[in-house]
Amino acid sequence: MTMRKVSLVGITLALSAAFLWGTAGTAQSFVQGATAPYWIGAFRLLVACLFFHLLFFYRSASRQSLKINERQQSENSSNRSRRYWRYITIAGICMGLYNLTFFAGIKATGIAIGTATTIGSAPIWAGLMQAILLKKSPSLLWWLGTFCATAGGTWMVLSQSSSWQINTGGLLICLSAGFCYALYTLMSKKLVSIDSPLTITKHTFSIAIFIAVPIAWILAGTPTVSWVSIAVIFYLGLLTTGVAYLLYTQALKHISAPTGVALGLIEPIVAFFLAIVVAHENVNMFAIVGLCLILAGLWLVLKSEGRVSKKPN
Repeated sequence: MTMRKVSLVGITLALSAAFLWGTAGTAQSFVQGATAPYWIGAFRLLVACLFFHLLFFYRSASRQSLKINERQQSENSSNRSRRYWRYITIAGICMGLYNLTFFAGIKATGIAIGTATTIGSAPIWAGLMQAILLKKSPSLLWWLGTFCATAGGTWMVLSQSSSWQINTGGLLICLSAGFCYALYTLMSKKLVSIDSPLTITKHTFSIAIFIAVPIAWILAGTPTVSWVSIAVIFYLGLLTTGVAYLLYTQALKHISAPTGVALGLIEPIVAFFLAIVVAHENVNMFAIVGLCLILAGLWLVLKSEGRVSKKPN
């Protein structure tokens, strides 16, 4: 029973993060002027990184936090420290590259195909990585649920598209974005057993901005932003990136990395309803079929996670 409760906590946190991610597309629709999408991605990483550092500073200001940090540091061996920074470096590079490849893929393929390819491929990548790198393949039930939810998410996004033009190079970029996100999650799963989610996200995003900002400058030149764009960027940075990834990293303490990635498929459902309610977009009713497939697939994924949680260690 205890393990089921722990898993439920992780599932709730991951779904909360996915809900916040689902609001990002609607928020970006309010961006005015010629703000390049590369800069939106880079700026939101900067805001998120600032959020993590300020929150870490606030928590470290208490004497109790300082004592805990000192005890943790004394317990960490040099070997453990090396592993930590190796994982952090990989996670930070993946986050920086994900932020750029996702927007580059969207630009090359269009929003519908780019989003479907990135979000749809990430759980598959995560399952394959766990099977190959950790020699621990997810269950058949997990794979069935993941393919069902991925198919639903892909159908939901593509049903809204007026054009299905295929750009091979763009598809490869989007697949790379999905790979980066999956590898980031796998590294974060390893890191949560070494340090706190706040410390992990603080270090990860600090590395990510040193990748995202220079590349955004090279690809998009000097940024131009309006006051509305600044407000949107702060929303994206604080909530859809800062709070969301803090929740997501915390969730990985309780659920597997592939399940965490798969639960991100709730994102297109949130975007679907926001497109109707907030953006007043015309929605193809065929998208309802995709929505049902996502919910059915996620139910199977959660059922699989519940079975794993019940197993004794």
